[in-house]
Amino acid sequence: MDQGTGETNFLRLLRLAFEEITTDEPVVVAADSGPPLSHGWQSRSGTSPADLARLATSLLPDRPVLLIPSWARLVTPEGPKNAYELTLVGIEPANPESVLAVVLPSGALASVRGEAFREQVSRLWQPVLVLYADFVPDGWRAVLSLATVFLAARSSDPKPLRFFRIPPEEDEQAVSKDFATLLRRRGGTSSFGYVLAEQPGAGEGLSFDLNHPDTTKRWKELGVWGTPVPLGDLFDTPAPGVMPGRDRPPTYHEPQLHTVRVLSGRDVRRDGTLAGPDDSSRYAVVPPDRQLKAGDIVLPRHFSATVGRNIAVAEVTEDDLPLAASHAVVILREAMPLSGPQRLMALLFLRASPLVRTYLDRFGGHVRISTPAFRRVPVPQPDETLTATLEGLEAARNRLQQWHSESEGLLSSVFHDENAADARRRIMQSGRLLRMRADAANLLDDFSHQVRTRYPHPVAYRWSRAQVLLSKGDDGPAYDAILEAAEVLLCYCALVALALAKEADLRIGATADLRKRLSRGGTNGPGFGDWTAILQEVATGKAFRNLDPGDQLTEFRDAFTGTEVIAARQALALRRNDEAHLRGVEVEDLPGAIAEAHADLTTLLQRASFLADLPLVYVNHVRWDSLRRVARVEFEELTGDNVLVPVRERTYGSSDLEAGSLYLATEDGRLHLLRPFLIRQRCAKCRSWETLHIDSVPQIATVQIKSLERGHTIQDPQLWDAFKHVGLVERPGS
Repeated sequence: MDQGTGETNFLRLLRLAFEEITTDEPVVVAADSGPPLSHGWQSRSGTSPADLARLATSLLPDRPVLLIPSWARLVTPEGPKNAYELTLVGIEPANPESVLAVVLPSGALASVRGEAFREQVSRLWQPVLVLYADFVPDGWRAVLSLATVFLAARSSDPKPLRFFRIPPEEDEQAVSKDFATLLRRRGGTSSFGYVLAEQPGAGEGLSFDLNHPDTTKRWKELGVWGTPVPLGDLFDTPAPGVMPGRDRPPTYHEPQLHTVRVLSGRDVRRDGTLAGPDDSSRYAVVPPDRQLKAGDIVLPRHFSATVGRNIAVAEVTEDDLPLAASHAVVILREAMPLSGPQRLMALLFLRASPLVRTYLDRFGGHVRISTPAFRRVPVPQPDETLTATLEGLEAARNRLQQWHSESEGLLSSVFHDENAADARRRIMQSGRLLRMRADAANLLDDFSHQVRTRYPHPVAYRWSRAQVLLSKGDDGPAYDAILEAAEVLLCYCALVALALAKEADLRIGATADLRKRLSRGGTNGPGFGDWTAILQEVATGKAFRNLDPGDQLTEFRDAFTGTEVIAARQALALRRNDEAHLRGVEVEDLPGAIAEAHADLTTLLQRASFLADLPLVYVNHVRWDSLRRVARVEFEELTGDNVLVPVRERTYGSSDLEAGSLYLATEDGRLHLLRPFLIRQRCAKCRSWETLHIDSVPQIATVQIKSLERGHTIQDPQLWDAFKHVGLVERPGS
């Protein structure tokens, strides 16, 4: 904002604010050494902070006061103090209608250092408007970044708080109009400001960006990643090895005996690495306990708020040492042993989240990281589910790096052998495993392979059957298999959602409709529409709107929503219904129908990709150790299209598991009971193990269950009580 224009615009807005807030013109009380501002109001001046405080207090009973205190730093018996602090804390409101506006440096309202001062002022006053402006006053060369805070006498009736920032190079009339609109609003945002319905806590910063509704919304959403904790709870911030001042060790342009390189802020790269020594490097003698350690996290203390997207953050490795940090570098060292996911989450957040910049950049322009403020930055810590995912990603990254190193080593050794035939044989043999790994990895990029190998067995089996029939050119059976695979997918998801909702004590109203259908008796069991209704209620029902982000039901809630997936589901339901009512596709139309149905099924399966991370588990045996308070569990993970899977073992911290039942294994290590919604039994017809669900009630107290894999049915009276317990059956007339 250029000289003169900025000041004029600022004073125009001050007039508008006084007219709206008090209707009276203020008396300006200014220090002789205060920031230079031109104004046309009646004015009084003083020299000391005490004089200004007494003068303002004497005027408040009759008029609002615009206070322009000195910004000088004074020496007091209690230590260094800002003159404006001494002035403001000495002013008391004369009555409930008292209004005091104060021109302050932006840092007074936003910095962590000013917290005690703001808290002291808040005992008598509450802010109702904060106006930020940057301009060059007449006769000055530097940019003046200031804030004018309008204070009203504190009362039991909190007032809304308005924030406004004068934008640079903006039309003055547009700014004035927007400001006038904001002054009349009770909430919401304008082009250059916003209104907070609730006052910040006593002493909290009044930064424009940090309090903006868009920013606070993003801070609240941070909990999706895990519970935020202050950065200082995770990391210590040791002092750099080389500090300015009298005790600073001499530095050298070349390495000397016992010296180490001194890391500067520019040496921290945005790619997460540290720059090596160059002609500008400096060296100094630094005691070992003041040097950097492997695992330290470093970042520049100074950065521009307008250059670059992310803050440069790097980890110190053994290869970087020995090394010491200069005063221009901030050091983070683990305050306690952190897990890999905890450390990785903190690194990613500091490096990539714009919220960190917003928290540190409270005033705009060139930012110097304040260690007390930095230690308060809320950092999300991953929950158990996200921890498992991050651990898997780290393991995958490390494994890929290992394979890459093996490949590089093998390629670089091609001509090391003296005998060419021996070299060729060694390369062929050693490279075979690496090539097989690459081939297996390429298969994972094939979506069909993902479904066949990573999805729950009933879903994977139905998909594989459809693929086999398609490859053989059996169009009719292939078309039916595609529709059946879609119904099995929705059935499986709906039944798992019912089990999880039952565990969480969340009611699904569609269960009542399913119970009524089953209570009619006969063999006409639930179908496509029933499973869709359950999933639809999970997606839109009021009980499921505020699920914890880590709750597995959120995956089922969100999977089948959206225009594309709903259209695919509806198209498949219509085709399934046509087939059931003898409105089948003509032979000549089958190729097109197959292509469309297959595309729709693929859409549903892609949206259900989270199933690959939720294995279907069958517990064979549970052995509880009362001394160690853990269970030894033998189980089969029913993943992929092959029912023959190895028996595995794991420990479990609870004794409530039951052998012979199906469970859903979640990434936090828990097992969720699926009985009786999904049951595993050996089929009397085909003698294979099947995954079954309730199909009908052919007679009183007898339940018929149906296989998801082959559609075979079994009648079992012993299941009646279990289904009655979960509300899926009832006795006639009850």
